[in-house]
Amino acid sequence: MKIGIIGGGIAGCAAAYYLSKKTSDITIFEKDFIGAHSSGKSNGSIIPFIDYDINSYSEQLSDYALSVHNNLKMKFHSKFYYSKKPVVHLFKNNSYSKIYDNYKKNKLNKEFHFLSLGELRHIDARVSQEIDGGLYIKNSLEVDSYMLSKTFFDNAIQNGVNFVQKNINKIDADSGKQVRIFSDDESYNFDKIIISNGSWAEKFFMDFFGKSMLTPIKGQILRMKNISPGFNVSFWWGKNYITTKDKNITWLGTTHEDVGYDESITNDSKNQILQNAKEIFPFLDENFVVEQTACLRPMTKDSLPILGRLKDFENIFLCGGGSANGILFGPAMGKIISKDIFEEQLDTYINEFSVNRFL
Repeated sequence: MKIGIIGGGIAGCAAAYYLSKKTSDITIFEKDFIGAHSSGKSNGSIIPFIDYDINSYSEQLSDYALSVHNNLKMKFHSKFYYSKKPVVHLFKNNSYSKIYDNYKKNKLNKEFHFLSLGELRHIDARVSQEIDGGLYIKNSLEVDSYMLSKTFFDNAIQNGVNFVQKNINKIDADSGKQVRIFSDDESYNFDKIIISNGSWAEKFFMDFFGKSMLTPIKGQILRMKNISPGFNVSFWWGKNYITTKDKNITWLGTTHEDVGYDESITNDSKNQILQNAKEIFPFLDENFVVEQTACLRPMTKDSLPILGRLKDFENIFLCGGGSANGILFGPAMGKIISKDIFEEQLDTYINEFSVNRFL
């Protein structure tokens, strides 16, 4: 079976890795380089997906994704891509949070603990007095998302997978049993293809259905140096975070900007990130900033991934839309879609992530 994968991010590379255990007639197409966009620029937090309703299908996917990451952590332990790092979700006075609501309803397990401001300041004395408390999550991970994507890719290549550095701009599903895909100067035939090119998959949705299903959301991140001591836990408040990684580099993010396919960095966003952070850690300022990056995350209308066969197209599969949880879900999505390609039995909750929910 010939399989084409459009997109060299974490989901596409994970799919290639898991598929390559069964067949080597696979080709990855990437217009830039592996992990060039959000997969290579993410902060790599692997946190249980607890801001949705507990016991939902999103929690089931989260649990499966965490188990996949823990297996990868054991498999790639010699490469030091993963580190165990607790997370604290911070709450301001009188602020509502789905996470806090789930905690109050006793819907979270014993790995979650609510900490008062005083207890938080035993962890980090720099937390602002404006904080009411925080939810401590013990068994969370951080991963170098670029190196994990690259490791999937390198192992797939060792297993015989091919790589073509070209932009795929058209898919023809009406050419018999095979699917033909086109770059600017060449066409390729496959038995099955996987669309996993992040925000750029939106073009194919428009071609197939004439409607939008993904929105590229720009996220900008600041890298900071000379913060001493660094942050021994990863602090989150809303969709913002701060964490210290290797070489004492602290990552501070992030924005959520609906600006199309503009990946440029801006001073306005830098100031916004710093302003949000100073409300939590007042000592932070621009003098610590040494780098600023931006990437586009593929956001669906319900902020959940799209997984499975494309409606009305037997040989086209979708694997993406992880949004801000792309690194959490990416390896699991790649593994799930590899099973779907070979028509293996999947858990019934996977059907809830079908593109059909938007049609």
